[in-house]
Amino acid sequence: MGLFSKKEKELILSLGKNNVQLWKEAVKELEELHADVQTAYEDLDTLTDDFQEFVESIHHKLSASEQTKITAFVKKLGKADKCARIAVRDVRDAIRNTKKRLKETQRDII
Repeated sequence: MGLFSKKEKELILSLGKNNVQLWKEAVKELEELHADVQTAYEDLDTLTDDFQEFVESIHHKLSASEQTKITAFVKKLGKADKCARIAVRDVRDAIRNTKKRLKETQRDII
């Protein structure tokens, strides 16, 4: 006699399959999110560099206080760019980790 009855084994197998399906849906949603975030980031990727070049071209025409303000703004824009790049990387890492958990779950069912 086994540890589980036939009904319990079927229930455990069914729960495992449902778990795998949920992991697959999570991977799909994360991949869609990553594609959206990556596209948005690529569209704005050169914005910081372009703005920096523009500021350098007009820097000599500005007063000292305006130069200080625009330099501070460029630094803040650079931080926002870095934050967006990190967000893209983090979503990619979440996808990788979710896929890893999915494979582990699939192995456990077999």
